[in-house]
Amino acid sequence: MPDRSSSAKPARLAALLLLALAACSDEAPSDKAMSETFAAKRQAFENLRTELCKLRYDLTINRDPNWTQPQIPLADERRLRSELAALGARSVKYLRGCQLWIEIWSSGVGRDASYKKYRYGPPLFRIIEIKEPPPRDLNTYLDSRARIASFEKNIEGDWWIELDHWR
Repeated sequence: MPDRSSSAKPARLAALLLLALAACSDEAPSDKAMSETFAAKRQAFENLRTELCKLRYDLTINRDPNWTQPQIPLADERRLRSELAALGARSVKYLRGCQLWIEIWSSGVGRDASYKKYRYGPPLFRIIEIKEPPPRDLNTYLDSRARIASFEKNIEGDWWIELDHWR
């Protein structure tokens, strides 16, 4: 008599693979949704900014996979990862001078990647198209004519929504 558990393994593996692939196909959040999240969690964003801006060195913290550059005490790393999770963020990159990028969404890798993030800091001159908030969502630039581009939209003060797009 054949072992039923061994014949069910390929089906289970296929189902898990399909679930994993479905999780990778999420859509970029709209500018409106990101603005609403920012407004609802503004104090958490400000707390993270205030804490990071006290640093005297650059820092990157990633949640998946977990890594930090440079390494920091494990308790601090766990606390900051928890703050990122509460914001729905995948990572944060801080540069001295109080500039930070909080990544919320990404798609693709390498030369075929796009990222959507919150950014704190002055307007960046590398942004090539958008100086005033456009009437349309930044997501309309995904899969569009631009091969390499960065776009930004001001939320409030020095807080921005940024879309980096390579195709």
